[in-house]
Amino acid sequence: MSTIEYNFNELKNVYMEALHSYDKSVAFDINIGRGRFLILLFLSEADDRDSLFVYLRNTNRMCKFKMYGSHKKGDFKVYISEEEQDYMIAELQLREKGDEFQFEQFLNQINHSIPQSISIDEKVKTLRNNRNIIRAIAIDENDKTVLIGTKKLSQGEPQDKTLRKLYMYTEGNPETVTALIKKLKKANMTVAWTTEDQRYRAADINAMINGIES
Repeated sequence: MSTIEYNFNELKNVYMEALHSYDKSVAFDINIGRGRFLILLFLSEADDRDSLFVYLRNTNRMCKFKMYGSHKKGDFKVYISEEEQDYMIAELQLREKGDEFQFEQFLNQINHSIPQSISIDEKVKTLRNNRNIIRAIAIDENDKTVLIGTKKLSQGEPQDKTLRKLYMYTEGNPETVTALIKKLKKANMTVAWTTEDQRYRAADINAMINGIES
């Protein structure tokens, strides 16, 4: 085996969808045979936005691929090393790999399994179910996951990596969280978080929405 170049061009639609979303993220699962793959993209200015994260559930390993090309035109070229190919093949838990296994055919299966749209409810469910996997790569101050209130910004704009935590670490339904984020951005406000041992200070999302001037 040698390094393989592959274009995950079927990412285009969900990539563009995420660029216009309030959390700037893509999250979905793909099952190929016994392999279970969590696919993640994070696209705010503060994110590692040209990286494709593939979490291998059976083997508990995260693969990170640099994406090249014009994503808005459908180019998501990655280079997969021999080591990474071995990781992905191990994830499949094949009884017999042999010489017949075609890695590029396997990549085609992944590519053609990429959804063309992901509802906010589906995405938030995936984000919440995988908090412990995602927290190290897609949120700021990942030790602070208890929402305690709003905060006015004297300069700059609210960061998507901070606001994204509202979807991941509250129980509010996605529509309510989106309504809060809209009001925060309009008022140039962000949210404050604390650690789990301070949970007694947790704030209520609906009260926060009502407390922000329109």
